[in-house]
Amino acid sequence: MLLALLAPAKGPVIDVSGHLSVATGVLWLGLACALAFFLVRPELWRRLWLERVDPRPAGLFRIVYGIVVLWTLLDLIPLLRFLFTDEGLWLPAMARKNYGGELRRLWDPEYGFEHWWSVIPALWNKFSLFHLRADPTFVWAVFGLTCASVTAMILGIKTRLSTLASWFLVNTFYSYSPVFYSGGDTVLRVFLFLGLLTRWGEAYSLDAWWRRKRELLAGSLVVPALRKIPAWPLRLMMLQLAIIYCATGALKSGFTWFDGTALFYALSLDHFYRHPAQIQVATFLHTIGFLPLSTWITKAWETLFPLALVGVALRRFEREVSAGTWPKMQVWRRLLSYALVAAVIGALAYVGGLTAYYYYRPTEGPLPLTREQAQALVVAGALAFPALLVGAYLWLRARRPGAHAWVLRWLCGKRLWLSIGLVMHLVIDVVMNVGTFVQVMLAIYIPWLSAAELDAIWRTLMSRPLAEGEGERPKRKAGWRDALVRPLDRLRYRGPREPYVIHHAADEASVRRVALLRMWDLGSRLTFETDPSVPAGALAVTVPGDKTRLVGASAGRALVAILPGFWWLYPWCLAPGIDTLAGRAVLRTFELR
Repeated sequence: MLLALLAPAKGPVIDVSGHLSVATGVLWLGLACALAFFLVRPELWRRLWLERVDPRPAGLFRIVYGIVVLWTLLDLIPLLRFLFTDEGLWLPAMARKNYGGELRRLWDPEYGFEHWWSVIPALWNKFSLFHLRADPTFVWAVFGLTCASVTAMILGIKTRLSTLASWFLVNTFYSYSPVFYSGGDTVLRVFLFLGLLTRWGEAYSLDAWWRRKRELLAGSLVVPALRKIPAWPLRLMMLQLAIIYCATGALKSGFTWFDGTALFYALSLDHFYRHPAQIQVATFLHTIGFLPLSTWITKAWETLFPLALVGVALRRFEREVSAGTWPKMQVWRRLLSYALVAAVIGALAYVGGLTAYYYYRPTEGPLPLTREQAQALVVAGALAFPALLVGAYLWLRARRPGAHAWVLRWLCGKRLWLSIGLVMHLVIDVVMNVGTFVQVMLAIYIPWLSAAELDAIWRTLMSRPLAEGEGERPKRKAGWRDALVRPLDRLRYRGPREPYVIHHAADEASVRRVALLRMWDLGSRLTFETDPSVPAGALAVTVPGDKTRLVGASAGRALVAILPGFWWLYPWCLAPGIDTLAGRAVLRTFELR
């Protein structure tokens, strides 16, 4: 696999048998050294995989990712009959023969499964319900059930069960035939499986809401906390994204990625571009050098994306060292762990050198090198690059604390790597017709967020831009330069909005109802006041800038704007008559029953 990273998409078959056994042995040695590292440093294994973390990033990921999965499914409706029914591209027997995996030998249309336990190996490899039956009625029924299970997953209803059903049913469509899906669909399937391993129903779900509500109504004296979840599935998601980008960057080994023409050709493909006129725009951008520069930045960003993972680890290390919580260890353990890391790097460098030796083409490569020279250059680079990085980091940490902080915050920071990805994918979505690929890739950025960062996002969404001269926002002079900076100032300098005031009685039922309402206040927009004039069990709302107290459905409508869990009701609040029903639905959520 690693020997083929730099292989061209098409070309003559290259015989690597001369070094295949040696490379395999070296890779096994590298894996053994990696395992030995964690045996020497078990505390790092516990920190990496066995921690429990706040469930809110996983809960938000479930919602956003589920919406993208549902969007992808709905995109298939115009082609559902053609792609999946026996009136379209394939008869079930043909699809089963070509893509059915073990099912084609374990199941017979007349006699069924060979043995009762044959269902297990059949499910294990490329199983699809449509390989058994694919009449339109059945296909549409399965499609409806799939959409229903994904919707239940989004809402967090029986989350583990609905996620399992969604994963199985979504794969029923993808395993039937590969003719319609792309790399983005593969990413969708992989992260849906990782979601199956994640306890992402512990936050922002109806399951979590019902559990916390039951605890509160059972007599809890405090607002029930969210239960922490195992971190290892989220860490796998982060690692998977880094592998996707790094492998994609490494596979961009064609000459067009080195001479800067790759993006020009991609934007000019008639089955990808949004409008034919953009070919002229792409030609102009290529002529002025913008597209060649973007090509090189894209390849470098993808290949080096694992630095974002390194940054996450380094910031965790620096925080714990500053707090005095980083574990102490014997000198021999530390030195042995360093030697094992060096051995892993050496093994990867050796395999990388063999890859260059077999797959580098002197006539097409960016440098006029022989295969032996390319091998030596790759090995030397793979050994020197990590050493230089570690040396530079230690020097900055000891001698240049300001530059060290900048490296941690920006060069190895999530904001740089994820922001570049955000811009790149948004541009792809604007200029290229690639289905929901962009939405899938952006959704899987969410597991990289911490709970504190998610809180900051909610606060920012609920805040207001400061006026010029207010707080820390500077006053700008008239002129085009300052006019360009003002939009950035509006994003950077922000302050809290005036809160909504919830008036309630002092009885126990009212206090518990207010506690239920607190669970939905993600942006800290609510304040609470006891008021003897408010009837027991009732709530009244005062909106900023209006001293009129709202009660009943009007109070519920007012809360929709500041409680993200009810934002989906906002369009209904604009319709006369329906707005009253929406307001009542909000208040009904917080009833003590």
